Amino acid sequence: MSHGVLAVGVVVLLASGNVWYLPAYIDLRAGQDRPRSRRLAAAAVLTGWGSAALTMFLLLTPVDPSVVALLAVAGITAVGSLTVQAWRRRGREQREEEARWSALFPVRTAGPVGTAEDE
Repeated sequence: MSHGVLAVGVVVLLASGNVWYLPAYIDLRAGQDRPRSRRLAAAAVLTGWGSAALTMFLLLTPVDPSVVALLAVAGITAVGSLTVQAWRRRGREQREEEARWSALFPVRTAGPVGTAEDE
């Protein structure tokens, strides 16, 4: 396969990824308007697509394959780390939100049905 066909395939693949990386970019640009967990997840998406694009670019150039593999592993590691941080942060945010709502609307438990106090 010629490099031209491979390059066109890479461009099409990376262009089709805009469904993921454009919303992630918008989330990062929003800054404090988005929850921290969402911004971490967006950073993971952008890191993944960026490392994929750079890896594909290096595959099209005469670079040692070990350098390309090292870049791919570094990208995967960064994406994994950011994803785990986003999951953990999201869990904390959900617990904080539940605590806020439970302070506003405390749960009332009814006494047993059919006791002498009800009659």
